[in-house]
Amino acid sequence: MTSIFQRKNPAIEKLFAEAGSPRKVMCIPIDYAKAQHTALVCNGEGLQLRSPFHIHNTPLGIDFLEEIVAGLCRKHSIRKAHVFFGGEDCSAIVFNFVHALLQKGYLGIGINARDAALERENQVASTDKLDLLGIAAVLINKKWGRTLSADYSAARILRDLTHHRLALVKAHTASAYRLHHLVDQLLPGFLDEKQSGLTAFAKPSLWIMSGGLAPRQLLARKSDVLAEKLRLFMVRNPDEKVKKLKALARSALPPPSSLCETLQLNLKHEVSVYEHLEGCIHEMEQDIARRLAPTPGAMLTTVPGIGLTLASWFYAEVGDPTRDRGMVCLNSYAGLVARLKQTGGPDKEAQTRGRSRRACVPLKRCIMDIALKMGQYGHPELQADYERRVNERQDPRLTMGRRMLRICRHLTQHNDFFLPPSLLHTSDESVRKAYYARAWDKVLIKWRDTASIQQALADGTPLEEWRLFLNERYDLNLSKLSPQYDRLRNR
Repeated sequence: MTSIFQRKNPAIEKLFAEAGSPRKVMCIPIDYAKAQHTALVCNGEGLQLRSPFHIHNTPLGIDFLEEIVAGLCRKHSIRKAHVFFGGEDCSAIVFNFVHALLQKGYLGIGINARDAALERENQVASTDKLDLLGIAAVLINKKWGRTLSADYSAARILRDLTHHRLALVKAHTASAYRLHHLVDQLLPGFLDEKQSGLTAFAKPSLWIMSGGLAPRQLLARKSDVLAEKLRLFMVRNPDEKVKKLKALARSALPPPSSLCETLQLNLKHEVSVYEHLEGCIHEMEQDIARRLAPTPGAMLTTVPGIGLTLASWFYAEVGDPTRDRGMVCLNSYAGLVARLKQTGGPDKEAQTRGRSRRACVPLKRCIMDIALKMGQYGHPELQADYERRVNERQDPRLTMGRRMLRICRHLTQHNDFFLPPSLLHTSDESVRKAYYARAWDKVLIKWRDTASIQQALADGTPLEEWRLFLNERYDLNLSKLSPQYDRLRNR
């Protein structure tokens, strides 16, 4: 029989069922803080077993809490397996504290702060004790909450890495804006390739920035030395590029001589920051790719238009594919569906409202980026579908996003290789064989760019199993080497 309370936490329900009676369940709501947490102890009926007390965020605090739990378990004949704790989702300051409790064998629940606030009896005031009562109400009523685990899956590790990469990309972009500001004062037009002849923020451009960009400094450099250095950077027609730079320096308005040295010093330091962040991002992308390779998320790279960054981002946010989430829940979780309100009887039509603000913002951005990539670089059939949605004045990022969410979820759950819609039900195996042969090299190029082909095609990985299957099934000779390997080796 299906319960009408679909948002109840299954782990808490199981614990109550095993205990047999709410009186044999111990609930410990905790209001986390940086130095001292506040907690109380009650049973499954809401009867207070110990009034609010404080716990230090230290190993001694863990031992102190265990002593209290052990004493109350003996007093009220409660088994340790029927003790659970919970608190509002908090920052990293309490991560180690929660992890230590999970390692002790207690069931841990993470609660949304808004859900806990709605359960408070007093909606005006907010104190530690009132917050504890709201947390306790959510836990005892078995309402929705995240079941915490002491074991961290590959998806959880990837989520931490992808979030940190996004922070680095944001800092990298901010550094680029600061470079723009400094360059526009020292040599306006230098970052315009039509005027300078150099690609903005490429290695030759950054080298010239750090060496002296003011018109007077650039004109003082010898043309042959500049051309030779640009030739070492593999710049085409370096002599012509030097002439362009010199002409730009002569025509540009120079900065005040009193500020020139200061601006150049700031620019040199900012270039160092920019290059360092760029290197960190590149190294992190390689680490992310190596961790994604043995997971089902690697199959997302078989979709044209989805690279390593979007594949790892999607897999990290959706989580372990063994955790079955329905499409309705996923669409709501990702903020891809609008809210509905229907009241006044069955004759009244439902009203469509804005999308929920409680959606998973990183997942929503990821899916929208995937939808945009489908319109730009996706398979021709998906590109045509994207254009159709644009012509029909739909929001293609949301409507196409829902379709891509279904496709990506299927690929990760079933370790499947992407096939365009027209080939899913075809009986002509030669057409599929030709598609797999063309698509395989493109998949290898994605992994080659992050130096992760060996990890992606190691024994037991999803892509390696597919390679062996396709070679046997369609008599193909799909390689484990980069498509450009022979050409690069003979260079």
